[in-house]
Amino acid sequence: MKKSVVLILTIAIVIFTYILYYFRKSDHLIGIIAYALSIIFFYIADKTFKIDFKRNHYFLLIFMATAGILLSPVYFFWPIYDKILHLTFPFLGCFLIYYIVDKQKISFKTKILFTFTIMITLLAFEEIVEFSLDYFFDLKLQGVYLGSRILFQSISADQLKLINSQITDTMFDLIIGVIGSLIFVIAKSIAKVKKRK
Repeated sequence: MKKSVVLILTIAIVIFTYILYYFRKSDHLIGIIAYALSIIFFYIADKTFKIDFKRNHYFLLIFMATAGILLSPVYFFWPIYDKILHLTFPFLGCFLIYYIVDKQKISFKTKILFTFTIMITLLAFEEIVEFSLDYFFDLKLQGVYLGSRILFQSISADQLKLINSQITDTMFDLIIGVIGSLIFVIAKSIAKVKKRK
């Protein structure tokens, strides 16, 4: 199969997974499907582009998919959970991005800059998708809501209480994501200096 065909299929799977993830609150089964597809996409991308991700990268992805997709109902009774993910996911995601960028014959500073820039772009894309789905489908993805939701049980919009506005939530998410990415940059730079010594 040609790489262009595989690339198109991979992009289709990503979009499908993303949409399934955002419609997850209607049925937890959708969350499980989105979880499985995210791992399948990761594997397809790894093999198609010959990235050669290691076992620890797969464990990292499974951890992130579990915390972000399967445990997403936690958002509704512990609002700070979302902020914890927005801090840790960019940090962990930078490890995956850096592993890919590190294969290029460029300076360490450029690798760090590329990793940081790609991560910030992904964060911005995430917020654009959330805004778009809220605008067209009113899924309540932006903003911080508190509800009497029982884990893995559906919840109606009238059971939710807005405790942080959409724009405030979005800006906090971006700021926290930038901080998480910067933590990676600083930690990686310190490790590089120590390795030289």
